[in-house]
Amino acid sequence: MPNKRRQNRKEQQVVSSSHRKESSGRAAVEVARSAVPVTTISTEPVPAVEPAVSMPPPSQLGEAVTASSLQGRAERLASTTPSSPERPASATSVQASAADRIIDAIRSINIPDLNLFLANVTSYLGGKMAAARGLRTLQVVALIFFVRILSVFFVQTWYVPDEYWQSLEVAHKQVFGYGALTWEWQKGIRSYLYPSLFATLYAVLKFTGLDSPEAVVLIPRLFQAVISTAADYSFYKWTGGRKWALFLILTPSFWFYTSGRTLLQTMETCLVAIALSVYPFKDGALARYEKENNKWVWLACISTFLRPTSAPIWFVLALYNIATTNQGKLRLLAGTYLPIGLMVGGALVALDTYFYGKLIITPLEFFKFNVLQNVASFYGTHPWYWYITTGLPAVLGINTIPVAWAIYNVLRRRQENKTGMLLLLAAVLHVIVHSFIPHKEFRFVLPLLPILLYLAQNVIVPWSRKAKAWKLYLVAIVLLLGNAVPAIYLGQTHQRGTMQVMPLLREAVGSNNRSSILFMMPCHSTPLYSHLHLNITTRYLRCDPPSPGETYESEAFYNNPQRWWRQEYSARQTPSLIVMFDVLRGRVENLLQGYKLIHEVPHTQYPEGEVGEKVLVFQKNLQLKQTDEAI
Repeated sequence: MPNKRRQNRKEQQVVSSSHRKESSGRAAVEVARSAVPVTTISTEPVPAVEPAVSMPPPSQLGEAVTASSLQGRAERLASTTPSSPERPASATSVQASAADRIIDAIRSINIPDLNLFLANVTSYLGGKMAAARGLRTLQVVALIFFVRILSVFFVQTWYVPDEYWQSLEVAHKQVFGYGALTWEWQKGIRSYLYPSLFATLYAVLKFTGLDSPEAVVLIPRLFQAVISTAADYSFYKWTGGRKWALFLILTPSFWFYTSGRTLLQTMETCLVAIALSVYPFKDGALARYEKENNKWVWLACISTFLRPTSAPIWFVLALYNIATTNQGKLRLLAGTYLPIGLMVGGALVALDTYFYGKLIITPLEFFKFNVLQNVASFYGTHPWYWYITTGLPAVLGINTIPVAWAIYNVLRRRQENKTGMLLLLAAVLHVIVHSFIPHKEFRFVLPLLPILLYLAQNVIVPWSRKAKAWKLYLVAIVLLLGNAVPAIYLGQTHQRGTMQVMPLLREAVGSNNRSSILFMMPCHSTPLYSHLHLNITTRYLRCDPPSPGETYESEAFYNNPQRWWRQEYSARQTPSLIVMFDVLRGRVENLLQGYKLIHEVPHTQYPEGEVGEKVLVFQKNLQLKQTDEAI
């Protein structure tokens, strides 16, 4: 009996020990499951690392945990864990990956040599995730690049003069030695940085002998499209790789219309998107302990130097960065902001000083002329509320609806949307500052597009997780068609004539370098040498800001075209070719005697003022031309 009792006690101890081990195993599994918080998983690819030791055989790991069971469990947990809806992946680079957290939980199981096995699991999962992320990245970049290159070839219309006269014309004169510079370059209010990018491309074309007119026109636009591709991919990464974010950045009609144009505002928008993708937003539990990325400061300084009016956005972001930094405010100011500002400012001042031939700070000159002296008002003014009622709705298009929804959501839940509030504050200050400037244009709020679309995807993504499939398709189709219609019209029809006439002029001139062209149009209605790429005489109506009490040349011409013609051509030959809008033809019929109409190019369905429906090209008759040459 005593022996039997002792045997029963031993059996109970064994059973109890077995139950404890089983409970411990279940607890470890629960810990593994709970060790992967949804809001802190990084979706950044984990690089595969070759283990320092070889994998031990499964028999050495015990019967409770085998290679296949742990690997399968880790893969299932990693694959079924959703990415954070609140925090972009790029902002959680220092947090543990899903695989790391699973492995940390499993380490609580006391099995000999388990660490050796876990090292190999980490290597395996890291390699798998890196390969998957690489393939997806390539697909996303290819899609973005395709859309941006498509815009270059699809958009064949005129938008604003600055697309050419503040970039390409300057670069053409730098490299090829002939061209035209507007008054801004004579007064020194523009930086040579942006034109110098295209000048580099032109120099390569010239050196290789590939500088055909077609290449000179196309290459700068392709270059800008590549930069826009980088900006769009940065936006996609900033949002955590969300498909809706990719959809929203690829479909806006105004961005499709401008992303391949050589506009300062296009480059400014790209800089904003790229900078925000690396900006240290402090919107997570561990965010205050992360190492801060200061690359955005470089981009902010360059953007402000190019366009001083972009300063409001960076002012708000800089204040927030200083207030929330984990490296010390004084260290951030003295060790980051000050040296980067001095290096960027010093380099760009040196660049402009070299090209202008004198010491000059172009942002200061820009502020003096356009803000203090209000010279920009000479080119048109709008009421203070124009950006709210017209400017932003036109730039956003149908995306105004999700953006308005996002703004309402941010304001309603301010504590839950700290990043949204910060971005909204930056956008509001940008609009307020620009509203106080009388001269307003749609493109001046283009840099707000990445900010507002980020807010929009932040409300669409959570909604899409609960919405039915037909609703998702309906919203996608409405947004796509709502953007496609204006993109097609703006890119193919509206204001097309002044672009289509340039190759016609090259063809009419041919190899005759003694030809001359007169543009009897509102100033800067067409590109010039950047699209002609011919060293011939051209004449266009100037619109430099006049002195008080005087009128600019373009206005004087339209007041009395005959008098202007007599003063201009009383002592020299009349032009070989004349380009004008059809609305002017009736007023200058007597001046066109001896000329014949050779081209009539549709321009717009909405003529306004001196801009007509068609662009007309007149060529001097051969007999009159020979008489002029004899004289």
